[in-house]
Amino acid sequence: MRIPCMMFLLMVQIITTTAQISQGGFPEMNDADFNASSVMYLLEPENNIVVEGLKSTGYNTYKKGLHYATERPVDLSPEFNGEWIEKDGMHIWRAHLVSPEAYSVGVLFSEFELNEGTRLFLYNPSGKFIKGGFTIENNKEFGSLYVGHIPGEEVIIELQVDDPGRQYGKLRIGSISHAFLPVFAEKQVDASTLGTSQDCEIDVNCVEGEEWQTLKRSVCHISTISLLCSGALVNNTAYNGEPYILTAEHCINKDFYAANSVFYFGYENSDCGLADGTKDQSVSGAHLMATGDSLDFSLVKLSSKPPREYDVYYAGWDAREQGHASTVTLHHPNADVMKISYDFDPTAEAVRLPGDLEDYILESNYRILEWDIGSTEGGSSGGPLFNSSKRIVGSLSGGLASCGDSIGYDAENDRVIYSLSKNRNDYFSKFHFNWNYYKESSKQLKSWLDPTNSGQLAIGGLTQKFVDVENKEAGDRSMIVYPNPSNGDFTLNLPYYSGNSAVIRIYDTIGRMVYNRSHHALYPVTITLPSVPSGIYLIRVTGDLMDMSGRIIISK
Repeated sequence: MRIPCMMFLLMVQIITTTAQISQGGFPEMNDADFNASSVMYLLEPENNIVVEGLKSTGYNTYKKGLHYATERPVDLSPEFNGEWIEKDGMHIWRAHLVSPEAYSVGVLFSEFELNEGTRLFLYNPSGKFIKGGFTIENNKEFGSLYVGHIPGEEVIIELQVDDPGRQYGKLRIGSISHAFLPVFAEKQVDASTLGTSQDCEIDVNCVEGEEWQTLKRSVCHISTISLLCSGALVNNTAYNGEPYILTAEHCINKDFYAANSVFYFGYENSDCGLADGTKDQSVSGAHLMATGDSLDFSLVKLSSKPPREYDVYYAGWDAREQGHASTVTLHHPNADVMKISYDFDPTAEAVRLPGDLEDYILESNYRILEWDIGSTEGGSSGGPLFNSSKRIVGSLSGGLASCGDSIGYDAENDRVIYSLSKNRNDYFSKFHFNWNYYKESSKQLKSWLDPTNSGQLAIGGLTQKFVDVENKEAGDRSMIVYPNPSNGDFTLNLPYYSGNSAVIRIYDTIGRMVYNRSHHALYPVTITLPSVPSGIYLIRVTGDLMDMSGRIIISK
């Protein structure tokens, strides 16, 4: 029996907590129409020796990626497997996969190229968790799609095709991700705990994170098929919002892993310790642009820019060779919501690299001797290291930092105080080493983060508001700004506008409004910005049926 509409609407509210970028629609979810023996594929139980080996952390394990799943090869396609039915003029295909004892299941479509009028859905048997519909809009240049985890050991895959000839394009299931840790499992919220990380970890929305509310929007939780890490969106000298993510080489070091990863933004508790974080903002797939196998950095470019509603931030960086008086990292320890850790002491040089970090160049690492607030854990790898100017200067490789024992209570901040005795060295790959230590563009950051060849070694961040305003005017009518660059006095030449009035707003690169005024005569308009510092600014003009944007460079 098909699920009633009101119940379905309730489910939609639930499933948005795990959705990737999708194009809407609903799965049929009607078991009576399918033969269970034709659609169900029961995998053998996973090898416990393999699982226990991935769970264990040996004496020489310092890297802080978190192994959470195994990759289980399968080979299924609508052409040869599952079952097709025709209903209400639509062709529907289904396959039902079961991976025993999995906490959750992700699916890698090794071939994914859908035709117009084709929709793909993934959901669990109860219909509580649904992903999709994925359509032609989700096709990637690399021809695959990794769909992040659905709680439980079962996942149903449903393809809907409107074409009378059942021409859906290309679709093949190449493998599934079998989670042996409950990081994507359905959890009961326990108000007595802050999540899966250790107790000394501090939510980014606690008082310690008040000054980092802009920078947190750059940080992402990264899920590959088998590994969990952290990373950050980074700005470039063109200030054009190219969606580059900086993370660790040991997290993503091949095109395959970049293409088949999911990047989650805004995964945080809404307030300090509320334990209500959700993974409802994600982008699937990326291109590997540069990686340093001896430096432990990778730069990937997301397959699409994060949607405007994600409100992400492109972090600034500093590639100068220097030490830093104090540092902060934002990260996702043990697959938990975003946490913040502080070191109030100067960065140190690494005197040796222990364990599985020893293959990296010694001089390319900062050493954090001891975190003063918080710590890092498995899943923190790739997390950005910020200096006091809130610019990225490194990314986490690993170390033995961990929470100590409870030794007191901070009444002012409502915090338990922990011993730092266990909070030992962490190691961060230096941004300035990764900048151009190697000359090949595939092994350095400079080629990608300074596309204008400006020679700049430090830049500020960029808000998504600066990037994503679209020109909704028809034809070739456009905004002209002159002189540009300007000393603060400039003119806007705008197309004829017949509305009552339009509002001109000007923003800096982190989204702060520096000008806001209504204008009736829109051709031309003279504007003076006498008090703003030099830099790039976004101009936005809105009114009845008008939404235009442009840029002005202020140079004083």
